[in-house]
Amino acid sequence: MKNSLTNYSKKELQMIHGYSRRLNRLLNKDHAHALLAMMEEHVDEIKELRNKKDKHYLIETGDLIVLCLELIKEAKQSPDAVLFKCYPRFHKKLLQLIEKAIVPS
Repeated sequence: MKNSLTNYSKKELQMIHGYSRRLNRLLNKDHAHALLAMMEEHVDEIKELRNKKDKHYLIETGDLIVLCLELIKEAKQSPDAVLFKCYPRFHKKLLQLIEKAIVPS
């Protein structure tokens, strides 16, 4: 299988995920639930920063990506495998939407 993530990224994600799980265990929080809550907070912050034309929204977007990858890891799945299932779905859906936009029903 091809890799979407570099080996460096995979090692960093593994360490971050370990720290994050440990923290949530110490706080008696369900890890997946905590990740989802942080994702929601990041989406709101990204919207707010982008509306203000504050480029820091890009860093917050990166944080959101890390949280998403963590959620995949929490489900004991390979981020590469999940991403490779998503790519063709995005291609197909976007092409369908383009076709609809060109030839409205």
